Amino acid sequence: MIPSLSNTLSNLTQGSAVNLPRGNIDASQLLEALTQPGKLPSLMVGELLTAKIADQLGNNQLAVLIKNGLFTLSLPPGVNPSGDSLNLKVVSLQPSLTFALQQGGKEAAPPQDGSVAVKLSTASRYLTSLLSAADDGAPAKPLQLDAAEHPPAQLAKQLQQNVKQSGLFYESHLKDFSNGLHTLEQLKQEPQAKFSLTQQALDIGQKHDQGQAQALRPQAQELGSLVQRQLDGLENRAVQFQGLAWPGQPMQLQIEQEKPQNERQGSGQEDIPVWNTSLSLELPALGGLGVRVRMIGQTVQVSFQADEDGIGAMIKQHAQKLQSGMEAAGLTLASLVVNRNEPAAE
Repeated sequence: MIPSLSNTLSNLTQGSAVNLPRGNIDASQLLEALTQPGKLPSLMVGELLTAKIADQLGNNQLAVLIKNGLFTLSLPPGVNPSGDSLNLKVVSLQPSLTFALQQGGKEAAPPQDGSVAVKLSTASRYLTSLLSAADDGAPAKPLQLDAAEHPPAQLAKQLQQNVKQSGLFYESHLKDFSNGLHTLEQLKQEPQAKFSLTQQALDIGQKHDQGQAQALRPQAQELGSLVQRQLDGLENRAVQFQGLAWPGQPMQLQIEQEKPQNERQGSGQEDIPVWNTSLSLELPALGGLGVRVRMIGQTVQVSFQADEDGIGAMIKQHAQKLQSGMEAAGLTLASLVVNRNEPAAE
């Protein structure tokens, strides 16, 4: 449970350590995070950031998006936001996450009468409802493969279909459909096409019909989890899956596009796309094993991380087979590295 703002202010006045920066802080401009996403985005004390207002919840509370994470903030008495965003400064991470209102890089002036109330669109309220439902912990649909039964070419096609039909790229596929590049049958295979969840239904359930609200909850949780994964993908250029590589064998898979070198340097020149795929397995006979495949054009770099000493020799023994397989697929194996995971210190 997040401590109350009154407790935080009490600690301030009593000299307790609450991880606040030095300087004068106007307590009337502090906003406490009442709820926050399960996976907290990276935040640092003193960091300046912009919070996008997603909804006004009443009781002087706001739902806001900070770094694609949904937070509920408690506004100080008498503060009314104008516009659709807030300029904030992180002033405390512990014992509670607390922000200070900013204006032009300085603490905001006391609110004036006549502030403009924010009226959110139906789409904004809909996304807010879904992201709030996702915070209840609905698990993502697991990725199902069967590497033990299918040959590599068929397995690659199955993985490609699973990623395409995961729903993470649904809006892009809708655009392709409108341009005649995607079929209606393909769209129907994605999760969003199977839901019948509207903002009107959510509003009715929340305000008038508790039975309907409970009936809609599983849909809202699943769809909200999917929307959060889409936001994470946009922010991090990566998609993550958890599932089974084959029956009884859990795995974690991440597909990530590296930020182009020229984009980092700001040169504006086109760069060759660089993709990373990471796979983690806990194998019965071989122990923990991770593999990272980095693809630059048609060139591939492969690195393994193994728990057991003998795994490296086994992988290198079959390196030629891996290289031949890649050549058959039109790829060049540029490097193969095997490292041993260091045991955790006690």
